[in-house]
Amino acid sequence: MLETRRMFVLAMAGAAGFLAAEESRLVGQYPPTPPPPPQPAETPNPAEMHSNPRAAAAARRARMQQNEKEFRDGVERLYQLTSELREEVQKTTTTEVLSVHMVKKTEEIERLAKLLKNKAKGG
Repeated sequence: MLETRRMFVLAMAGAAGFLAAEESRLVGQYPPTPPPPPQPAETPNPAEMHSNPRAAAAARRARMQQNEKEFRDGVERLYQLTSELREEVQKTTTTEVLSVHMVKKTEEIERLAKLLKNKAKGG
């Protein structure tokens, strides 16, 4: 009985080895296809870029004026929010508990300050 088990295990090992070799032979016949090359980035035509420098300068100036207006409006809004928060803090005693409204206003001030910081950097 021990001999038949040994023969059975050897036969199974041989069959498994044969199947593994056959599978690797089939995989070798069909190599994986490489991914397609990336598409080139769109580059503007240099002739179009320099064709009308006045229009480009006017567009840049208009964009800068719009950014300045948005920045000034943001600063005014920031001043308004901080004034409201200051008044609210002066009215209440904050030694025990801060109100949820004050925390939300502080978060809004932080968000607006970060936005203004990015605008000031040119972003």
